[in-house]
Amino acid sequence: METHLNGIRLHYEDVGAGPALLLLHAFPLSGAMWRDQVDWLRGEYRLIVPDLRGFGGSDAPPGPATMEQQADDMAALLEQLGVDRAVVVGLSMGGYIAFAFWRRHADKVAALCLADTKAGADSDEGRAGREANARLAEEQGANAIAEKMIPSLVAAGASQAVRDELRAMIGANSPDGIAAALRGMALRPDSTPDLASISVPTLLIVGEADALTPPAEATKINMGVAGRPTYVAVLPDVGHLSAMEAPEAFSIALADFLVQLGGW
Repeated sequence: METHLNGIRLHYEDVGAGPALLLLHAFPLSGAMWRDQVDWLRGEYRLIVPDLRGFGGSDAPPGPATMEQQADDMAALLEQLGVDRAVVVGLSMGGYIAFAFWRRHADKVAALCLADTKAGADSDEGRAGREANARLAEEQGANAIAEKMIPSLVAAGASQAVRDELRAMIGANSPDGIAAALRGMALRPDSTPDLASISVPTLLIVGEADALTPPAEATKINMGVAGRPTYVAVLPDVGHLSAMEAPEAFSIALADFLVQLGGW
């Protein structure tokens, strides 16, 4: 499906029926990364799965794609679809957008699932690395980003099938969209001060072998969320893209959390 909002054409899937979930994908992938979770949950829930701006079938306008801009895209999408509140599920970059969504559109959040992500902003070294990767994408294309990033996106024991799927998904994206997201992530603020304001049920999922946002980052988020308990699932022998590398374990953790919520 396609819609036009905030000056762009945005591609999304809207499947199933019931309480709504908004699934925000990781960098540098697309909504297709959630295929297994959609199959697992569509019988009981409505799954709204966008390609974030610059990825998949969505437009890649010029300039950095900030987390705030992408959060506003998602709020506009929910409004167009008549969804008042959703459980917001974000993995990696999707988690950064979920934090921005909470700051700007908290009334639309029924609960949060933050997977393989962190609250802190980039260090100077991290911002420099993102700019180097943005230039790599612009100069050598999406496949160069795939070759550079895949070793850090999954655990050493990840299957060749997962690696091949990642390579195809990354390679299908626009180099300009990849660069825009990298520059947008580099601009994101520190979300740590926002943790104490989170007043909805929150699930944290992280791969035990995640080298980019390790379990210690989930612990920091867990310790920072005040006012109500959070739930933490650490998936053994799994890397950064836990939803793809261990789809069944991820889906079970999410489904168990949703059962505790009831309707919303």
